[in-house]
Amino acid sequence: MVKYYWIFGGIAGLSSILLEYLLFGGHIGFESTGGVLLGKYAALLVCVVFAIILIRKLNNGISLMRCMFSGLMIGLIASSVSTAGYTAMTYPDGAFIQEAKSYTIQTWKDRNANDPEELKKEAEVVQRIEDNYSVRTHAFFELTGYVVGALIFSLFTAVFVAKRSSLTGNYGNEHQQSGNSN
Repeated sequence: MVKYYWIFGGIAGLSSILLEYLLFGGHIGFESTGGVLLGKYAALLVCVVFAIILIRKLNNGISLMRCMFSGLMIGLIASSVSTAGYTAMTYPDGAFIQEAKSYTIQTWKDRNANDPEELKKEAEVVQRIEDNYSVRTHAFFELTGYVVGALIFSLFTAVFVAKRSSLTGNYGNEHQQSGNSN
């Protein structure tokens, strides 16, 4: 089962790397950042659902806890792979994502062009934007986003594919009831 976590988590992570490469490499516009995030979570959703269905098929059923654990493992692996890819893209000096930083700074300046109070905070905002593009910040948001997303996706998937007894908390009660009726 562990290999399926690696396979599906790896696919979700590699999808994330590809979408970020297309975004930061200038192949798609920076205004498409929302689409990239949507694509990353869509890939995660597909991987979690297919992994849970495969595990259910191989084991002749799956419990709620196994669904949740599978989602957790896939989310952890996907975030690790995505963070490794982001780290490679920013190595050694972060020049690959410099255009994205410049775009973000310019967008902030354009939005606040008529507000001199906000423009006085430019150095602080530029530092915040630099921090937002750091590997540490990216890793934190990838980890929390993928783990929470995978747990939510696996919970919804469990409602449809998990054994009914694991959803209601009747683990083994059907055997006790049948034994008492004799």
